[in-house]
Amino acid sequence: MKTLFPQEKFDCPRHPPLRSDVMKRLCALIPLLFLPACAQSPHPVTTYFLSQARAAPEVRIEDAYKWLFHATRGGEHAIENEIATLKWLEKEWTTLTAPLPDEPLWVPLTPDGRIGRLNLRPYKAQGGDLLALHHAFVAGAASFNARPNDFLQAWRALGRALPTTPDAPLTQADWKQFDARMRAKKYPACHHSAAYQQARQPAYRVLPAPEARQLLQALPNPPPAP
Repeated sequence: MKTLFPQEKFDCPRHPPLRSDVMKRLCALIPLLFLPACAQSPHPVTTYFLSQARAAPEVRIEDAYKWLFHATRGGEHAIENEIATLKWLEKEWTTLTAPLPDEPLWVPLTPDGRIGRLNLRPYKAQGGDLLALHHAFVAGAASFNARPNDFLQAWRALGRALPTTPDAPLTQADWKQFDARMRAKKYPACHHSAAYQQARQPAYRVLPAPEARQLLQALPNPPPAP
C-alpha cells in the first residue's frame, strides 16, 4: 500500500553539528541579551527604601545612598582595624543619651530583613552589652555577602524611580549630581546629610539578622527577634 505522504519528501537536510567553540560563544552571549531588561527593572531594596522614606521627610540623597550601600554591602567599610573599631564604639557609647521619641531598636534595610541597623540608644537603654555588640559587628561585617554590583543596580534603580519635580525631597537632579560625585570616587561609603543628622542624630551599627538576633535575645527583656 502506498503511503499518502512519501517519507522522502519530508526528510530535512542534515547539517554538520556546531563546533564546540561556536557553542561556547553562543552560551556566553545569551545572558547578555537579558542585561538591558534586568538593568531597567525595579530593585527590591530600592522599592523597600522608597516605601520607608515616605514617612521620613528629612531623608536626603546622601541618606538614600547610605541606606542602599548598607543594605547591599553591610558594614565591611567600617572594619579596617578591630582595635580602632572598638575604640570608636567605646567613645560613641559614652555620649549616648536616652532614646529619642519613637526610636526603634531595630530597622530592617531590606524587604526580607536579612540586614538592618541596630540603634545604639535603645540598645544601651535596654541593657545591651558593648563588647557583645562589638564582636557581633565585626563578625557580621565578615560574614555578610557584600555585593558591590547589587549596590550599583539598586542605586541606579533609585535614579530611575525618583521624580523630576524640583520640590520633592529626593529628585532625579539630586541623584545625578550626587552620582557624579560618588562615581568619580568609585562609589565609596558616605556620611548622612546635615538634615538627617539634625533630625535623627543617627547612632547605630549595621548588622546581619543572625548577629542582631543573638544580641537582642541576650537582653534582659528580649523583644521579638528580627
